[in-house]
Amino acid sequence: MASTCDACGYRNSELKPGGRIPEKGKIITLSVKNVNDLSRDVIKSDTASVKVPEVDLELASGTLGGIVTTVEGLITRISESLERVHGFTFGDSLDENSRSKWIDFKARLNKLLSLEEPWTLILDDALANSFVAPATDDLKEDNQLAFEDYERSWEQNEELGLNDMDTSSAEVGDAPTNTSKTE
Repeated sequence: MASTCDACGYRNSELKPGGRIPEKGKIITLSVKNVNDLSRDVIKSDTASVKVPEVDLELASGTLGGIVTTVEGLITRISESLERVHGFTFGDSLDENSRSKWIDFKARLNKLLSLEEPWTLILDDALANSFVAPATDDLKEDNQLAFEDYERSWEQNEELGLNDMDTSSAEVGDAPTNTSKTE
């Protein structure tokens, strides 16, 4: 879903996946090395967690919801979201140590975008609904991008409500029935 406000120019795009639940989860790892990597398209579903190990950033699944953006847009959105959520926390009442930690973390996020050093973006999606665009036409030729399928843990299935899901009645509906009568 995408929306734009003609009055103020605000734009928003949101992703809502559909279809069957995949058998496995997926981890997408991108090694960000140059400005072209910042422009790669990203689909982050609302079930994907985001990690950037170089700055000790870990966002749980559900954070930011499902969005369609770029690598740069994702990092910018994370920074803006953290600032918005903790806006009052970073006010005048914030002690100097905490203020210093926040300023340092924000500077480290900005360094990601200035590409002072290579860094790693990891999307871990238990429902495998996320995607990062490859830089080449053939996915196998993009050495900076890796996709890894994995078996979801019991805890992940529990969080997604899959452990208690009963699909037996749906299976009955799919079974062929013989409606013709022979006498």
